[in-house]
Amino acid sequence: MKLRIGLLLGLAIMLSSCNLSVQKSGIEIITYPIAKVYIDGKDAGVTPYKNNLLKPGEVEIKLVVNDYVWIKNIHLENGANTVINRQFSKESGDGGGYVLYFEATGDKEKAGILVSSKPDRATVAIDDEIKGYSPLRIENVGEGDKKLVISYPGYKSASSFVKFVNGYQLVVSAELPTEENVIQPETIIPTPANVAAQVKIKATETGWLRVRGTPDINGMEVAKVKPTEIYNLLEEKTDWYKIDLTSGKSGWVSSTYAEKLQLQIPEKTRINQ
Repeated sequence: MKLRIGLLLGLAIMLSSCNLSVQKSGIEIITYPIAKVYIDGKDAGVTPYKNNLLKPGEVEIKLVVNDYVWIKNIHLENGANTVINRQFSKESGDGGGYVLYFEATGDKEKAGILVSSKPDRATVAIDDEIKGYSPLRIENVGEGDKKLVISYPGYKSASSFVKFVNGYQLVVSAELPTEENVIQPETIIPTPANVAAQVKIKATETGWLRVRGTPDINGMEVAKVKPTEIYNLLEEKTDWYKIDLTSGKSGWVSSTYAEKLQLQIPEKTRINQ
């Protein structure tokens, strides 16, 4: 099984929207389960969390899930986004994850990568071609979107699509979790057969909510829905609702941002066989 670490990471070096002379950095934090986020000791909200208006430099990121706490000092690069992904363990709370960010190299003809991992000697593959073993530095992998997989026997592999950009080195620090320790969103909550259920989208900070292809914060986005909209409920898992998007499409939304509505179906006249 793979630890899915990918949305399609536009790890958007903010070149298109931000002049590099302006001192701004971005950070995106994704966790399972949902975690409280603290930046330099200040409450910043909950995951999924995104902020593109932070000051470059060293910051302390603290993630809290129940009694579990994960703390790491992160260096934010000017004009670039840092992505943090964590999945928490059933026992220690710290299951595994990764940190991704860009470093400027000054070489506008090359797009590089630097990979470190726990455990060491993990296999690093780009577009299904093995490039070596961590810790690994490749000076030039070519610009563009590529599939990155970090794997080690007995551990979940980390898989994502990342955007490589000339003039920058993508730095990846991955902690691969053992499969048995990671909290998995697998508990199915059945909906009674005589009850029709619908889901109403709650208000969000962005004014919309991502619909994902799988019940996972790393699932690929398949659509966006808006607050107050109501959809038929197809299936329910811990922290997730599968909704009918009509036209034969469906997807999963986080129960944090959706409310289940129960509608009793009246008994219909039955024809005796």
